[in-house]
Amino acid sequence: MVLIYVVVLAGIFGAIGQYLDKHLVNIGISRKDYFYYMCVTMIPFSIIMLIIEYFTNQLKFEFGIIPIILLFLAMFLRYKKQHTIVGCLKYLNPYEDSAYLTLSIIIAFIIDVILGIENLGIISILSILLTVIGVFVIANSKIKIKNLQKYLLIRISTSLLMSYVTHFILQYWSNAVFILILNLFLTIMFSKGYSFKYYKEHRNTIKWVLVQQIFGFCSLYLSNYLSSNSVTLSSYVRPTSIIVVVMISMFFKDKNKKPTLKQILGIILVVTGICLIN
Repeated sequence: MVLIYVVVLAGIFGAIGQYLDKHLVNIGISRKDYFYYMCVTMIPFSIIMLIIEYFTNQLKFEFGIIPIILLFLAMFLRYKKQHTIVGCLKYLNPYEDSAYLTLSIIIAFIIDVILGIENLGIISILSILLTVIGVFVIANSKIKIKNLQKYLLIRISTSLLMSYVTHFILQYWSNAVFILILNLFLTIMFSKGYSFKYYKEHRNTIKWVLVQQIFGFCSLYLSNYLSSNSVTLSSYVRPTSIIVVVMISMFFKDKNKKPTLKQILGIILVVTGICLIN
């Protein structure tokens, strides 16, 4: 029962974070700045959780070759994934973005079937068909944009691989330790060219990044907690997030920010498919 609440909270925080991401894209944040600021602002949040983990006896850190290799993989995947978010949201609304990312869940399930972890039955075949059909129903002329196709492909693949890397590295490190080390190393590596003067000139952007990270970090931390138990279990966050994203979109007056009836049907198919596959 507790895990259900975790899934719902992670989905809600993730949905709000997506709209804040969209706002950052609208105010003109670059891919480079988005990546760097997201890493920098993740550090204080992870330190807070590190302290909490320490006093609740959840802190865990094992130094070894396997977690180090996994860390480098995670650094590469986070770098590639974060650089595609701006590219995707430049063209897509959050509900479209969320729907397309469900393909990573389908791919993860197919991989599990190949590895013998999951069994392919009538229900799972139906769920795959519903999800894929739903994605095609949601798709519109935007999907023909070559840059968007490239960004989506990279983002789907990196999201999928990051789920597996997170699952395995959390066998050695606690959640906060992993997030802190990952973002601290990335911040140090890409800090060239960022000075106090630059921060001051972009303080409005940084303000919105901090607001986004309040929700983004909570969603990431809870999603990682679910991934530490099961990659499949964490996939429940995506359909929950899509539902919340669609609900939020209904409050916008601009019709371009609202899904059409056709897209709502596609979203229903996607959510149904993802729920069935689990």
